[in-house]
Amino acid sequence: MTYDHETARIHQADLDREIDGLRTERILAARPRPLGLLGRARRRTGRALIAAGQSLAGTDARPLETHRV
Repeated sequence: MTYDHETARIHQADLDREIDGLRTERILAARPRPLGLLGRARRRTGRALIAAGQSLAGTDARPLETHRV
């Protein structure tokens, strides 16, 4: 049985990116949420930017969707 080190490295890099994204979402979710129209607009803009970045990078199976932690 052969072991492809390059495949394992790519898989590990994908998992590391996913873990970093989850950590970032948790950090952002732990902050006190700003109230009002401006706060909601900032959150939605941030989520849209994250979703757009994930769709461009190809790390998300379903592009342009955000997931709350």
